[in-house]
Amino acid sequence: MKRITNYTAIFTLVFSALFSAAASAQEAPPVTATSSSFGKDTVHYSVVNSTFLTPQVAKSYGIIRGDNKFLINVSVRRQLDTTNLAVRAKVEGTSSDLIHRTPLEFREIIEQDAIYYIAEFEISNDERQDFRLSVSVDNRPSYDIQFNKMIYVDDE
Repeated sequence: MKRITNYTAIFTLVFSALFSAAASAQEAPPVTATSSSFGKDTVHYSVVNSTFLTPQVAKSYGIIRGDNKFLINVSVRRQLDTTNLAVRAKVEGTSSDLIHRTPLEFREIIEQDAIYYIAEFEISNDERQDFRLSVSVDNRPSYDIQFNKMIYVDDE
């Protein structure tokens, strides 16, 4: 009787583990990285719809808001002992869908202790975008970053 109980318990545990793994694999969407580390430097990047900005903020930076207009935001932070500092950089990049590769024009924004670089782009349909970034810091070889993101046009 003990053997049957042990086999039943083992079968139940294995089945539960397999079922849980399969269920989580189906439910969890792929996660897009939002940073890449290069020694003491970490490059942070994100893509957001321009409607994420309030009209006042968008106007102050000369950004046109729209359901099909997006921003890519890039910043570099350097870890020095217990201090994490914003670092100036030269940021270049492209955005592409299956057919077109479009250069991104980044502009620098400095606010108090933050330095970041933004570029605007637009898409006409929901689509997966491929981003390629080249980030140069302190005249060193550039940090090359590539990531994909599924972008949805908000057409309410």
